Amino acid sequence: MDEINPIETFMAWAVPPIYIFFIALEFFVGHFINHKEVYNLKDTLISTLMGILNVVVDLVMRFVIGLAALTYFYNIAPFHWQQNATYWIALVFIQDFAYYALHVGEHYCRFFWAVHNIHHSSEKFNFTVAIRSSVFQPLYKFFYYIPLALLGFKPLDILLVYALSQTYGFFVHTASVGKLGFLEWFMVTPSHHKVHHATNEEYLDKNMSMVFIIWDRIFGTFKEEKEGVEISFGLSKNLTSFHPKEVIFHEWVAMWKDVKHAPTFSDKLKYIFARPGWKHQPKEEVRNKKDEVRI
Repeated sequence: MDEINPIETFMAWAVPPIYIFFIALEFFVGHFINHKEVYNLKDTLISTLMGILNVVVDLVMRFVIGLAALTYFYNIAPFHWQQNATYWIALVFIQDFAYYALHVGEHYCRFFWAVHNIHHSSEKFNFTVAIRSSVFQPLYKFFYYIPLALLGFKPLDILLVYALSQTYGFFVHTASVGKLGFLEWFMVTPSHHKVHHATNEEYLDKNMSMVFIIWDRIFGTFKEEKEGVEISFGLSKNLTSFHPKEVIFHEWVAMWKDVKHAPTFSDKLKYIFARPGWKHQPKEEVRNKKDEVRI
């Protein structure tokens, strides 16, 4: 197995203090200069707890299963890249696209949304939302790395580039920064990601990219932030408690209730794997529609 990349070791120790600095800076500017309630103590604490739980699960999965699986597929890859500039550029773009695909799946399949919605459950939009991670995502996240290993990218390099993209993603979780000119065309910016976390109907399930907004522009999930439109953050139906159990499991509970009351096996499956918000049609409505067709 490869030796630990020194850059990844540096990031593990250097990035957390950088995050803390920018969280403190955002709080200071928002509270003392702009006089806005950018942070809420309970919300910040739950975001921090979700981040810690995610890191614990991620470390176990990464070193017990993830690296072993990636190493296996890397070893059977038909070719291995030479580590030059082309290798790193290709890895950055392909990894970012793979994350886009994963993220789309988390928004369009209720099973994965039940995991991912933790990240969207804050009614604030600040740097601590970036660490409000989906606790169980590491259980399946490494599967999307496998095609990269089969394409000949080294496992530790894949994890390094992913960590770098996540670090970039931290800095777009803020409502304190406006639009960034020409960068809006090809990079994910705070304005783009503000749209992603919005509950406004026109903004739902938009701007899924982590680093390059080009994927959203190509696949039709892009939406620009409109001037003068007030944005609400959180979930379509916001949580009623900051209790960790509620934050982590509320969607699983709601999904189980829907499955239990679904009239057919097909409907039960759709409540699990269809898009969040899908509802079965009551038999009475189906009959009425058939009668309308006959008339």
